[in-house]
Amino acid sequence: MKLTWDGCRQRQQRLAAVLEERDLDGAVISRREHVNYFTGFLHHRYHAAAAYVSRGGQVTLVADGAEAGAVAADEVVPYAAARLATLHSAQFEEVAAKLAPAVPQGARLGADLGGGIACVAALAGPDAADLTREVYRLRKYKLADEVEAIRHCIAVTEAMYRAAREVIAPGADEVEVFAHLRAAGTEAAGFDLEHFGNDFRANDLGGLPRRRPMAAGELYILDSGPSVDGYFADNCRTFAVDGSPTEAQVRAWERLDGLFPEIEAAVRPGVKAAEVFALAHQRLSGDGFDGLIHHLGHGMGMAPHEAPELNPEYDAVFEVGDVFTMEPGLYAAELRAGIRLEENYLLTADGLEKLTSYPRALV
Repeated sequence: MKLTWDGCRQRQQRLAAVLEERDLDGAVISRREHVNYFTGFLHHRYHAAAAYVSRGGQVTLVADGAEAGAVAADEVVPYAAARLATLHSAQFEEVAAKLAPAVPQGARLGADLGGGIACVAALAGPDAADLTREVYRLRKYKLADEVEAIRHCIAVTEAMYRAAREVIAPGADEVEVFAHLRAAGTEAAGFDLEHFGNDFRANDLGGLPRRRPMAAGELYILDSGPSVDGYFADNCRTFAVDGSPTEAQVRAWERLDGLFPEIEAAVRPGVKAAEVFALAHQRLSGDGFDGLIHHLGHGMGMAPHEAPELNPEYDAVFEVGDVFTMEPGLYAAELRAGIRLEENYLLTADGLEKLTSYPRALV
C-alpha cells in the first residue's frame, strides 16, 4: 500500500467521528478513491471493492483475493473479480453479498453516494426498476457503428505491434519499450488514450512493464488493450526478443497458430462458448503442457471483458452480433516464459469475420 497504515487509521477515526456526529452506526464505502483513502487499498480500475466502517472504528474490506495485500482493515473478505482470467459484470453484486454480513441489519448507515451515478439514478425515484442486466444484454449485440469503433481501436493495437518490432531487442528496457508503444498508440489514435492495457513484459506471463532489460532467448508478450471513443480492442502477439526463437518456442508457436482454423470453425450461433474452450484445451494438452490455464477468450466492447465468455465457468452461448477474442496460450519455463496469440472476431449471420490482421509470427 502506498498510503500508510497509521494515516489510514487516522482517516478512519475521523470518519468515525463524523458518524458519531450524524448519529449513524456505520458507513459503506465503495468509490475506488475512497476505498483507497480509508484502507490504503487501490484496487484495479476494472475491479470492484468496498469497505464497511463501523461507528466504533472496525473496518471490513471486500476485495479481489489476488489483489488484497497489506491494508488498513480489521477483516479482508476475498472475492473473485474474474473467473479463469475473465472479468465478470456482477462484481458489485458479489462485493455487496460478501460485505452484507458485516453490515448490521436495521442500522442507520451512511454511504459515499455523491457523484454522477447516484445523483442521476436518484431521478428515477425510490421505486425505479433496475435495468442493468437488460442493458448488458443489449450491449452483447454490436451494431455497425460499434464494430467500426472497435476496428479503429484495433488499428491502434497494430500500430503498437509495428512499433514493438522497432525497439524489442536484447538489452531493451521494458519501461522504455512501453513508452515507445504508448507514443505510437497515441499517434495512431489521434488523441490521448484513456486506457492502454494490458501486458508488456518479457520472460513473464504478463503484467505492467518493469525497469528490467530484456535478454536474448526471451519472449515478449504484448497484449494490447486500448480504448478509443469508449470502445476497447484486445489482441495479443508474442515476439522473440533476439529475433531467433528456439526450437521449443517455434514448436509451441506452431501448435498455437495451427489451432486457430479449428476453433474458428467451431464458432457458430447457438454453440456454447465453453465447448470451444474445451476443444482448445484438449488440443493444447499433452507434450509437457497442461492445456489452457486461462480463458480461451471473451467478449469486448464498452468494457474489456463482456459476454460471451469463452470459459467453462460461464454459460455463454454464441449469438449473431457478438464481438469477442480468442487467445490460446502455452507457458513453460523452457519457453521463457510463454506464447499467447489473440485475435478479435465478429460473428455475423454469414459466419465468423476476423477483425484483426497483424501477422502472428514470432519474428
